[in-house]
Amino acid sequence: MKRIILSITTLIVATFMFTSCGAPAANNAAANNSNKPAANTATAPAADAAAIEAELKKLVTEYAASTSKNDVAAYEKATTDNFMFVSNDGSVYTKAQRVDSMKSGATKYDSLTYDDLNVRVNAEGNGAVVIGKATVKGTNMGKPIDETVRVTQVWSKTKDGWKMASLQATNITAKADDKKADEKKPEEKKPAAPANK
Repeated sequence: MKRIILSITTLIVATFMFTSCGAPAANNAAANNSNKPAANTATAPAADAAAIEAELKKLVTEYAASTSKNDVAAYEKATTDNFMFVSNDGSVYTKAQRVDSMKSGATKYDSLTYDDLNVRVNAEGNGAVVIGKATVKGTNMGKPIDETVRVTQVWSKTKDGWKMASLQATNITAKADDKKADEKKPEEKKPAAPANK
C-alpha cells in the first residue's frame, strides 16, 4: 500500500512539474528578453567631412593672417596647450618656447601664406590632418627665413573649438617634375628569348 501511495505521489509531483515547466507564454518570452541588453541601434552621426574641411581651411588662413601680424594672443588661442612645432631643420619647440620667442622678437613674420591645402578628417569628426605649402618670410626662432616649405598640421576639436596640436615644416627638395619624369620612364626591355628551331 505504501508503494502505491508513493507511486501516486511521485506521479502527481512529476505531472505538476512537467505542466508548470512547459513552454513560456508569449508575454513571458517578452519579459525574459527585457533583461537582455538592448541592441545598440543608435549610431553616432557620420562627421560632415566637407563642412569640417571648409572650417579648417578658414582657420588655417586666419592663423596665417594673425601670425603675419605677430599676434601672440591669436597664436595662443589657435593652438593647444601641448602644441609642438617641428621646424624644417628638425628642431622641436613647445608652445611656451614659441610664445616666448614671439614676445621677444626672435620670431617675427613679415608674411605667411598657405596654399595647396589638403584636409583629412577622422571618422569621428574630432581630429584632422592638414597638409599644404607655406610661403614664409621673416625670422623664426632667431633664424632668417624666406622660403616655401611643406607643412603638416594636426588639428584637434576641443571644448573650445578646433585647435592646432602640432605643426611640422619640411624643406621641399623634390622637383615638381620628378614625379612626372618617373611616370614617363619606359620600362626596361628584357632580352627576347631565343626562338626554338
